[in-house]
Amino acid sequence: MDDEIHHHHRKKNNAALKVGLVVLGVLVLLGVIQAATAGTVGIGAVSVTLRSSAPTTTSSTSSATDLDGALGGTTTTTEETPTTTVETKVATGSWKIARGLLTVEVTRVENAGGRLRLHVTAINASTAKMDLPLASVSAVDDTKRNYSASLSTSKWPASIARNSSITGYVELDQRAPAQAGALTLTFSGIIGQLAPTGGEVSVTGVPVPR
Repeated sequence: MDDEIHHHHRKKNNAALKVGLVVLGVLVLLGVIQAATAGTVGIGAVSVTLRSSAPTTTSSTSSATDLDGALGGTTTTTEETPTTTVETKVATGSWKIARGLLTVEVTRVENAGGRLRLHVTAINASTAKMDLPLASVSAVDDTKRNYSASLSTSKWPASIARNSSITGYVELDQRAPAQAGALTLTFSGIIGQLAPTGGEVSVTGVPVPR
């Protein structure tokens, strides 16, 4: 009888132990799930927080100005330089010379900050072609400053067919001084069967506009 009672209590204890192990297993499983999802292990007041050892990467975009400020640099700005406009003074009229069958006339003078441009018409009334080479054009003003024609900026056809005319402009290679009031424009080295004697004509009294 005692053996039966003892055996019965042993079976109850074994059953209670199994139930306890099952409960413990459930609790352990819940703890693992909690650790995976919440970062803590434990129930209630008894819990341990798990810290991840992996570094956290934060991505941000900074403007060039922000980076300059962070590095103690400076931001460079470009300012536009105002353009200075040179006023062009103009004189129009008729200043001319006729030698033989060739007439040379200055009809307009432009002065842009001392740079002189003379608009010229040449008329060949002969029956033969004439050439007025640009390289042979010169001038002198009333302050005795000498000029040559600018080969790069002048526009002069040079060759005049018989009984015809040409028009262009001659730019002088130096700036006229402020004291200059008038100049003489000379075409030298004129080539042609009926060219003026000496191959040269000069237009005097051409004004320098101010």
